[in-house]
Amino acid sequence: MPLFMLKAIVTSLIMLLAIGEAFSGMRMRGYFKGVPLPLKPLRLWHRMVGDVTLALTTVVGLVCLRDIGVHFSSLHVAGHAAFGALAGLAMVVKVVSARGYRRLLRHALRIGAVAGFSVLGTFLLSSLWYFLFEL
Repeated sequence: MPLFMLKAIVTSLIMLLAIGEAFSGMRMRGYFKGVPLPLKPLRLWHRMVGDVTLALTTVVGLVCLRDIGVHFSSLHVAGHAAFGALAGLAMVVKVVSARGYRRLLRHALRIGAVAGFSVLGTFLLSSLWYFLFEL
């Protein structure tokens, strides 16, 4: 399997996990009250899936840097790199604030939104781009 296809598949999985993270985060904040999910297991699920998402994002980012390298041959590639770096940074900041600096949790929604929209931008400029224009 070519590296670009594997990267596109994993990035699509990251996007699906990020959507799940958004819904679980919104449910924990009181949205979707009609969905009967107890909050304690949902918090654990949110944390575990967030860890997996961060790990996959880190692996994909390192593979990109190691095997593909940094080059800004087009606006699409530069945007992909910027969104990917911002997504990874926002996820690390959110995990550190949730685990080490609890007083920063009041910003968790904003940090999560930055992470989520950055993952979306990365997905649009990598996986979706690959499946639509490169295959």
